[in-house]
Amino acid sequence: MAWAFSRLDRAAAIAGIVICSCLPAFGQSALRSAKDMVIITSSPPGGGYDAYSRLLGRYLQKHLPGNPNIVVNNMPGGAGIRAANYLYNIAPKDGSTIALLDRAVATAPLLYGEESKAQFDATKFSWIGSVMREAGMVVVSSHATAKTIADAMKTEVIVGSTGPEQDTAMYPRLLNELIGAKFKVVYGYAGQPEIFHAIERNELEGLFMSGWSGNGRAYVRERMSHGEMRLLLQINAQPDPMHADVPTILDVVTTPADRNIVQLLLSRLSLGRPFMGPPGVPASKLAELRDGFRAALQDPELLAEAANMRLAIDPIWGADAQVMIEDVYKADPAVIARVRNVIRLTR
Repeated sequence: MAWAFSRLDRAAAIAGIVICSCLPAFGQSALRSAKDMVIITSSPPGGGYDAYSRLLGRYLQKHLPGNPNIVVNNMPGGAGIRAANYLYNIAPKDGSTIALLDRAVATAPLLYGEESKAQFDATKFSWIGSVMREAGMVVVSSHATAKTIADAMKTEVIVGSTGPEQDTAMYPRLLNELIGAKFKVVYGYAGQPEIFHAIERNELEGLFMSGWSGNGRAYVRERMSHGEMRLLLQINAQPDPMHADVPTILDVVTTPADRNIVQLLLSRLSLGRPFMGPPGVPASKLAELRDGFRAALQDPELLAEAANMRLAIDPIWGADAQVMIEDVYKADPAVIARVRNVIRLTR
């Protein structure tokens, strides 16, 4: 069964390719005029991050002073690290360039230390907000030998990921270490649609979805209705009411020291789909961006379109997102050290 995009998804993906081919190289200015804005998304066209970026771009324009033209530029690479490093070190700091970055990227320096390729301090980004608080799901195909998380502790389960610093790879390493699971991660997929295609080809058995709010959720639920996929575990403290029979990660990780690790990781997962600017955006411009972001996400037309696209909206506003990331970086150093040991990239 092919990855099911709506016509709107396809149009957005094609638009992303066209826009990327028309924009100058990132070493140069990505703007066409002084009125233009760029939203960088760290994923390729077609996935949930891309869909949220384009949705916000269409409505943010009318809620910002001057109604700037807004283009979305896909900048995949390094599983999101490339876009984050660009935003932090190269992008103009006047508010004309913002980004939707993979939620795992913001805490890569904290969790991986010297192993990370990150060249930024996440607490210094100009946090605009998040369109969605997130949870995760461990999804497997019906052809996988493992039917439950207990089965995954006895038999190998092959899952896909874009790169080793992503949640799609980190959580399998975490569960392998904490509960003795046998997940094997295959890296190098461009994005979630490609991972789903690989599952359809029986090349993979499943994936760890750290975003359960985008079109991927709708796809998985549709496949579940046909008996083609199942859920093994919820990466969340509280279960999704629609899947209350599926255990959460805190149901299977029971020792206090290990639960401290999980709680830290869940706290940064809730950042969801975060939009941010580079460090040093003037306070007045950041206030405009935050106000425009709030107005766009409360716009009835955006909410209606999001519903049609099956994209959930549950925003975190800019100041709150800033506090959340700062709190994550203030975690107990002993817990952070143990997290780094458990999920280190060399596993």
